Amino acid sequence: MIEKNLRIIFQKSSIFLVLYTSLIIGFILNENTLGGSINDYYTHKSISQKFSNNFLETLLYFDKESTRHSPLLLIIFSFFEKFRINDNIIRIINLHFLLLTILFFYKSLKIKFNNYNNFSLYLISLLLFISPTFRSLSIWPDSRMYGLFFFVISIYFYLIFIKEKNEKKKFQFAILNTLLLCISSYFSPNFSLYAIFFLISFFNYYKISKYFFLICFINFILSTPALYYIFYLKIYFFFVSVSDAGKSFIALNPANKILLISSIILFYFTPFLFITKNIFKVKKNYIIYLGLIFIICIYFFNYEISFTGGGIIFKLSNILFNNNYLFYFFSFLACILIMNLCFKNLNNSLLITLIILGNPQLEIYHKYYDPMLLIIFFTLFDLNFSKILLKKRIFIFYIFNFLFLIANIMK
Repeated sequence: MIEKNLRIIFQKSSIFLVLYTSLIIGFILNENTLGGSINDYYTHKSISQKFSNNFLETLLYFDKESTRHSPLLLIIFSFFEKFRINDNIIRIINLHFLLLTILFFYKSLKIKFNNYNNFSLYLISLLLFISPTFRSLSIWPDSRMYGLFFFVISIYFYLIFIKEKNEKKKFQFAILNTLLLCISSYFSPNFSLYAIFFLISFFNYYKISKYFFLICFINFILSTPALYYIFYLKIYFFFVSVSDAGKSFIALNPANKILLISSIILFYFTPFLFITKNIFKVKKNYIIYLGLIFIICIYFFNYEISFTGGGIIFKLSNILFNNNYLFYFFSFLACILIMNLCFKNLNNSLLITLIILGNPQLEIYHKYYDPMLLIIFFTLFDLNFSKILLKKRIFIFYIFNFLFLIANIMK
C-alpha cells in the first residue's frame, strides 16, 4: 500500500514538474501563444502608468482608453509602477499566483466527484497547463485570468455549499461564493452574470427567507460601486471595440452570438464526443423548431472576418473556403449539442444562456472561453462523467488540448 502511494505521488509530481517546466520555459522565451498577449500587456502597462501619474482623471475617463478590460488590475499594477518594480518580477509573481487556479479547480473536482479516482481528477486539473489562454495570460498578466481565478474559487465554495450538511456552515459558504464571484466580476465583468445561476440555486434551497434576502442584499451592496461607476458615471468601458461596427446594432446581434459562441462550445466539447454517444440525436418533433431557429440565425448573421475573432471554426471556414458554409454546418451541429444539453436539465439551460449572454461587445474571441468552458463543463454542468473520468479517456483531452496548443503556437 505504501509503495503504491509513493508511486502515485511520484507520477503526480513528475507530470506537474514537466508541465510547470514547460510554462517556465515559455516565460523565458516570452511565449505569446494567443498572438496579442504581449501587445495587450504593454498597452495595459501604459494605462497603469497613467493611473500612477493621475489616478482620478484616468479612472473617470477610463472608457476613452483603448481597452475594454476592467480598470481594477491596472490600478493594482499602478502601485508597482510607482515603485518602478521590474516587469519580469511582476510577471513571475503573476505566473505563480495564477497557478492557484489549478489548485482550486482540482479541489472543486474532488468535492464534486468524491467517489472518483483522485489521480483522474488531478490529470483534469492539470489540463490548464496546456490551455493557450492560461499559458499566455500567466506569462503576460491580464485581468481576464484574474476574473477566472476568483470565479473558480467561487465555484469551489458553491460546491461545498451543495455538499455541506451543517446549516450555519452552509450559509457561510453561500456568502463566500457571493464575495468571490463579486471579486471575479470586478476583475472581469463578464463573470457577473453567473450570479444569476448561483442566486437561483440559493433560492431553490432557502426559498423566500431571511437567508436568501441577506444573500441578495450582500450581492447588491458589493455591486454598488460598479453600478455607480458604469451606470451613473456612464463609463461603459466593456463596449470599447476595435471596429467602428461595434458602435452599431451589429455588436448586439443575437444571431452572431448564438452561432459563434455555439461553435466555440462545440469545439471545447469535442473530447466529450469521442466518449459520449448519441449526443447529436434529435427528437423528430424538435428538429423543425431547431431548423427554423437556425435558418433565422443564418439570415441575420453578419459577423465579418475583418472584425477579428469569431472562434477557430469561423476562422477556418473563411481561411479555407473564403465563406461561412463550413462554419454554418458545424454551428448546426453545435445547436443540436446545445439543445440536448439544455433538455437534460434547467441548470444546463441556464448556464448555456449565461455563456452566450456573457459577451456584450462586438468581437467574440476564442480566448474568452478558454479554459473557462472546460472548468464549467466539469464543475457546474450536469453530464454523465462515469465514462469520462477514466485515465485512458482523459488522455483524449490531453491530445486534443495539446494539438490546439501546437496550432496556436504555429499560427
